[in-house]
Amino acid sequence: MAGEGTTRVVCVGLTTLDVVQRVSEPVVLGGKSRSDAVELLAGGPAANAAVTAAAVLAPGAVTLVSAVGWGAAADVVRVDLAACGVRLVDLAAGLGGGSVGGDLVGGGSALPVATCLVHADGERTVVSPGARSSAWDLTDEARDEIASCAAMLVDGHHPQAGEAALREARAAGARTLLDAGSVKDHVEGWLPLVDVAAASSAYAHQLGLGPSRTLDHLLESGCDTALLTDGPRPVRWRDRHGREHATTPPAVTAVDSLGAGDAFHGALAAGVALGLELPAAVELACRVAATRVSHASSRGWLADLAAEPG
Repeated sequence: MAGEGTTRVVCVGLTTLDVVQRVSEPVVLGGKSRSDAVELLAGGPAANAAVTAAAVLAPGAVTLVSAVGWGAAADVVRVDLAACGVRLVDLAAGLGGGSVGGDLVGGGSALPVATCLVHADGERTVVSPGARSSAWDLTDEARDEIASCAAMLVDGHHPQAGEAALREARAAGARTLLDAGSVKDHVEGWLPLVDVAAASSAYAHQLGLGPSRTLDHLLESGCDTALLTDGPRPVRWRDRHGREHATTPPAVTAVDSLGAGDAFHGALAAGVALGLELPAAVELACRVAATRVSHASSRGWLADLAAEPG
């Protein structure tokens, strides 16, 4: 494992306070429903990826660069990230206000709140404001973390910080990864700065393209390697030299798909940071994502990653 305090992975992007409600009966819009369990924890693509990467590597080996701010919601997120061994560089730390007297969405908090429903069949529904139009930029502390990392993942949120982070990482010689879970117009222009673009089937659907043409699109737009996930189906990827591969994830019973893609991206970044060749890094990411969906818990599954290389 990485030594504690040694940054191997930096994740740049969205952090939310996730309010997770687990339901066993269909939710009717306009009505009232009862949940079976509730969780409050840090969420968002970059934050979830950072939590996963820290579990694969070591406490202190992963830094999350995001905007959290202060207030009751931010306090929950900060405590959760620290418990998961993730170091936070808060782009909104200068908002001030402290945790006393802050509120959930106003005052000193820059933190979006996401509502997450996990249904009885393991499917999830998420409603979140995201952070696609924020103006937060990198701080000197964030630049220092990026300059010393081996791999950096961006998710397209906090776009000013994200693009700057890609340029900083490229200049420092770090491997760059993109979580392309959905189409974000401003992110398409980042692809020449990306070593590995990991897209989802939702991304392909939004483009109106099939799997092969989606990989072509990503490569033609400038990334070095394009990868496409599709739930339990094989992960396909192709590099700019035309070499194509496919990896089939382990067969498991999925009981909770919340954050599964984020877990894949975090593990992929950890594998790249460890120096694994891409086939081995993708296999690692597939195993980790399969472990995630096998547990009806947002954090309880992390203990099962102890056997992964790190």
